[in-house]
Amino acid sequence: MTHASATRPVVWAFSTSRLRKVFESVAPRMADVAEVRVFDKGFEEALKTLRELRGAGEVVDVLVAAGSNGAYLRDHADLPVVVVGASTVDALAALVQARRASPRIGVVNFVRVVPGLEQARDILDFEEIAQLPYVSPEEARAHVGDLAARGFEVIVGPGPVCDLAEQAGLEAVLLYGTDSLSIAVQQAADIAKIVRAEAARRQHLQRVVDRMEVAIAAVDANERVVSVNPMMQRLLGISEAEALGRPLSSLQPQLGLDRVLESGAAEHDSVERLGSRTVVASRIPLRERGVIEGAVLACHDETLVERLDQRLRSRHRPRRFEARYSLDGLLGDSPAIRDVRELAERYARTDATVLVTGESGTGKELVAQGIHAASRRAKHPFVAINCAAFPETLLESELFGYEEGAFTGSRRGGRPGLFEAAHLGTIFLDEIGDLPVMLQTRLLRVLQERQVLRLGSNDPTPVDVRVVAATHRDLRQAMAAGQFRSDLYFRLHILPLHIPALRERPGDTVVIASELLKRALARHGVPGAHARALALVRPQLEGYAWPGNVRELENVLERLALLFSTGAPPKERLESSLRLVLPELLETPPAAPPHGTAREAREKQEMTVLRRVVAECGGNVSEAARRLGIGRSTIYRKLGERPG
Repeated sequence: MTHASATRPVVWAFSTSRLRKVFESVAPRMADVAEVRVFDKGFEEALKTLRELRGAGEVVDVLVAAGSNGAYLRDHADLPVVVVGASTVDALAALVQARRASPRIGVVNFVRVVPGLEQARDILDFEEIAQLPYVSPEEARAHVGDLAARGFEVIVGPGPVCDLAEQAGLEAVLLYGTDSLSIAVQQAADIAKIVRAEAARRQHLQRVVDRMEVAIAAVDANERVVSVNPMMQRLLGISEAEALGRPLSSLQPQLGLDRVLESGAAEHDSVERLGSRTVVASRIPLRERGVIEGAVLACHDETLVERLDQRLRSRHRPRRFEARYSLDGLLGDSPAIRDVRELAERYARTDATVLVTGESGTGKELVAQGIHAASRRAKHPFVAINCAAFPETLLESELFGYEEGAFTGSRRGGRPGLFEAAHLGTIFLDEIGDLPVMLQTRLLRVLQERQVLRLGSNDPTPVDVRVVAATHRDLRQAMAAGQFRSDLYFRLHILPLHIPALRERPGDTVVIASELLKRALARHGVPGAHARALALVRPQLEGYAWPGNVRELENVLERLALLFSTGAPPKERLESSLRLVLPELLETPPAAPPHGTAREAREKQEMTVLRRVVAECGGNVSEAARRLGIGRSTIYRKLGERPG
């Protein structure tokens, strides 16, 4: 029988096949951190083993598992579960190993992509890295089959994915290594210490109940009061001696517990009006060996709940929910961009909804962040979501959140949506024109009611949020085509702000390029090359149409900075080197035909560039979009085609 050590937490690791061997190699190394026991079990078998051993008296603090196995245990086990994540060290090591087999590598990981791998492509000389997240084993199998059909020869992923890859005749590289598992065990040990500390405090907390700013009463199975703390005595207006032994509903009918005693179902956060006071009440049944022995009533003063709500939302706000840019970051001296800055500054003084329009890459999110940073909400969260980047079902849960059990695979305890995360701050809805019609209806209701209803819940949550939406689409045309609700459009189109394309403000191109190039060269450690590098491409910068706008400009300058970071090429090879690194600038004919307007010339040049880049990519629109720094939908729209 295993007993919890007085000093070391007990961690059980569940895994199968190849990952189990890595766990077994890590366990001795982490012996000073935790007592690690490795089981060759997964899913239902792991859960059965866990119950049997604990039933026999064995003790464990925290579980560790990877991928879908970890997610399953997290949803079904009554212990804390640490799901292994791929560390940067292990991910890069896996890529290096996979590169020996092929320059085209597929990465299939559970739920999410591995951050940072795309940036490693150029450094490690990869031809292509395709990252595909999966949720179910069937989806993982489909991804592996798709990658095989596309000619990929090596797959990086968790153990089950490696098994699928080898079954498909591909080489497989395990995504997790000793670094990932060591980190997971350390996290489990930290959690175990917290859990043990909480258990030790439990008795002490019981003694503190009487001093809490919460009115608490406990009753027996017949609803007779057996305990009331001083706050509850004040709320009921009677002493403890007067309350004990009497049915709670006879003392205050609105606070009765007979319904909970009868149904056995807890009731949380009901709002009760007691004369001139409003309280938020929670009713919880007490069970002993499955039999209801009584119930507890806890009442919170409404003003206390509001204060706690604001503190909790602020304390648990992720760092990513912060605005990084101000309106000063909107570079350029043209009258058009000065008008945009001035209008954005005026909009920042209000809480009305802003609709930002403009082509992809013009800086719509920068403007949204700048408006937030200049507003009274600047110290509160800025939450951004791209409405075109998620499937409809996932987007709904991301925006509005969900309750536990709302759908298969939902997180235990539920999850707040991004509207709740943005409470007191700003939510930025990018590509709002691509929002599915069904979700447009839900969004309209949120904008009207200022309340969010989580999936699987009947209780709306009030939110105080300023909305900034953005789109590259013509929403009036979308309304005419039945693709966008007119009532939502007019709810969004309160403060319109259009950002002109870079080709419409040519005087700004060099100003923006100079600043972006300065930053890129500083990142690559060659700030002194700024003047020479800018002079080399200045004429081309001014003559190019920039179909990808500022985003494409930034990509081009990043490549230029990378060229200079390895030492400027000799004069005799300078032109060929530039042509290789910046083909869109140096291989594009001048945009000044003898007839037609300058705008027509730029649009013609833009079409030429788009068609050439798509052709160079063999018709692969995704690759062309990556090179140009624009979205796939933008290419389809400009070429007048529909996605195939």
